[in-house]
Amino acid sequence: MTTIGILECGRNKPEWIAKHGGFADWFPPLLHPVDPDLAFRVWRVVDGELPDAPDACDAWLLTGSPASTYQNAPWQDALSRFVIAAREHRPLVGICYGHQHLHAALGGQVAKAPYWGAGITRYTIDRQPAWLQHAGEEPAPDVFSLIALHQDQVTVPAPGTQVLASSPDCPLAVTMIGPNILTFQPHPEMTPAQVTEIYDLHRQDMGEDIWRRAQASLDGPRNQQLAARWIVDFIRSDPAPFRQPQSSGDQA
Repeated sequence: MTTIGILECGRNKPEWIAKHGGFADWFPPLLHPVDPDLAFRVWRVVDGELPDAPDACDAWLLTGSPASTYQNAPWQDALSRFVIAAREHRPLVGICYGHQHLHAALGGQVAKAPYWGAGITRYTIDRQPAWLQHAGEEPAPDVFSLIALHQDQVTVPAPGTQVLASSPDCPLAVTMIGPNILTFQPHPEMTPAQVTEIYDLHRQDMGEDIWRRAQASLDGPRNQQLAARWIVDFIRSDPAPFRQPQSSGDQA
């Protein structure tokens, strides 16, 4: 059995918990249809909880959050130290804020985008990873249609990044950092019922045009199970851990 450690980076609004659950609650329903045997453990890193060891689970998943990576709160600094250690032991997956945090922690940069990313968005798949179980089959999917909800985005990728999917407004939408980190800027785990309320909450900040387009898009098709398949296949592939480059040093 594979156990995924969910590192919960944000809190849902208390009045939404009963209806929608917390951020970590959204991932088992996304991933279990692909692999019903997955197990999950949750650490609320936003509240200062962290695993005792970087190999305590078989893989790590960083959730979304309303926070910005550049706030540099104590819990964010502690999470950065943890993921730097964890990438030498286990695969990591980052979703939205988690995607941004992994890039920022590993040498990239995150900043506010000119305008919100919102609505069901089409991302062109630029590269088919070799670890996909359907790799080599025809026709290979060429697009993700997934829910976007972000004001920040990665502007400079971490060293060793490969871009797997992109859109004109989000050129670093799905990435790999080195051999064992997979990141998504969009939200495969979110549903229209959840996100419509969040869009309403941020209507004034988004601006009326973006809000209207985002809400109107929610009746459109999504292929969140394709994203789930990517996440599960990536973890199942048991990618090699990151290794620090060896310093050659001076020869006497």
